Amino acid sequence: MDMARDWRDGVGIIGFLERRNFLITGATGFLAKGNGDKPLKMRHENVLFSNTKRSLSVFIFQIIGCELFICLKQKYGEEYTSFMLSKLVPVKGDIQESNMGIGNDSFRQITQEVDVIVNSAANTTFDERYDAALAANTIAPSWLLSFAKNCKKLSLFLHLSTTYVNGERPGILMEKAFEMGESRIDSSTQSKLDVHHEINLVSDLIETLPPNEVPQKLKEIGLARARMYGWHNVYEMTKAMGEMMITADRGRVPVVIVRPSVIESTFREPFPGWIQGYRMLDPLILSYGKGRLPGFLVDPNTVLDVIPADLVANVIIAAMAKHGTTASPSIDVYHAASSTVNPIMMCDVLNYSRDHFAASPLTDDQGDEIQITDMEYFSSIDSFSSYIQKDIAEKSGLSKEIGPNSNPKQRSRLEARCKRMAESIIHLAKLYEPYAFYRARFDSWNTRKLMEQMSTEEGNKFPIDLRSINWEDYFTNAHIPGLERHVIKKASSS
Repeated sequence: MDMARDWRDGVGIIGFLERRNFLITGATGFLAKGNGDKPLKMRHENVLFSNTKRSLSVFIFQIIGCELFICLKQKYGEEYTSFMLSKLVPVKGDIQESNMGIGNDSFRQITQEVDVIVNSAANTTFDERYDAALAANTIAPSWLLSFAKNCKKLSLFLHLSTTYVNGERPGILMEKAFEMGESRIDSSTQSKLDVHHEINLVSDLIETLPPNEVPQKLKEIGLARARMYGWHNVYEMTKAMGEMMITADRGRVPVVIVRPSVIESTFREPFPGWIQGYRMLDPLILSYGKGRLPGFLVDPNTVLDVIPADLVANVIIAAMAKHGTTASPSIDVYHAASSTVNPIMMCDVLNYSRDHFAASPLTDDQGDEIQITDMEYFSSIDSFSSYIQKDIAEKSGLSKEIGPNSNPKQRSRLEARCKRMAESIIHLAKLYEPYAFYRARFDSWNTRKLMEQMSTEEGNKFPIDLRSINWEDYFTNAHIPGLERHVIKKASSS
């Protein structure tokens, strides 16, 4: 309690974290682990409920065995596993089912004990089937909100979204909650978006289409519906509709929506560069470092909005403390974003990547160092497609004349391989194209105000000031080495 008194002038983070129980969905995901790290460190009384469909052994491996919790491992030593199991309760369920598919006994316990629900479960695939994206990003948050209304002690429902729910609109995009039926285009030229119609549309398609046509058709219809209403892809649209469902159905439940931009590896805690799996930028950076992507479809002067994972977690915790104590039935939105306070351009990221790989090159299958050149930039998909197909053909030897001793079958296999490689890279370029030429920036006034309300001690322990980041240092000394350590090596060992 002494520490809580020392921090009394801030938003009350320490006092809020004490003796509260958290239900975090998507518990084995990248950001959910970051959300769980600090509450576990700060006070022994905290209990973190985690929602998972996996077995206990998988849960232990993916959560308790995660390198993210290295500080707790060092602190508790041989008692680490028992400590974590005393604080982490894996709840085997599914947020896409009524009451999350939880049995009666667990349901009663959770609804009696949980103080805060954090929904970080999502389907983040840009070209996902429309039905799968709707289920995870639109329907599931609504069902989880219904579950929250059964929780007797609930002080806050916190939903993780994305800044890109703002869609294609240029300019400064504000921290404003969605109302049901909003779209990202001029409403005078388009019928109003009806979320329930979209859900029924998918159900009807599944019932009427031949089964073999369903997967591809649902991908196509998802992209078409998203673009019809002003979003780049099905991920953005379904996340936006998820926000609409929460806004419409929340009743008197206090709601906070945190919208991060492009989440990448940690800045400082628990150590620089921790990351789990490929994030948005990483296929581009690693393909460039491996010499497979000497050019790309991108405007080098596009402002890229990046935020490290630990700063996102800190925004979540600070917003949770501020709004979880008042229990006011309001809805508040926070952009965890850098483009208006500390912008970085695409050319900067690629130049930092070039400098890093020039100084510390990756190696090929034979152990030879891979030499890279300056990235070439292309402004149209046609010019990029021609370039990358030619580049792949030259590097594979396919562009050489057919000699008298050539093997037609071997050449045919090589042609097929080169075609698959080119199609994969061109597909990646098309997915990234909206962000490679993005013209909007994200206002973060609410987040800056939150930072100002935090005490000095809170600001030091839970930093959210993106102005403090030196992007060159972050990418060259934290993020790219983190990719090599946590992504490349893990993929190689697998």
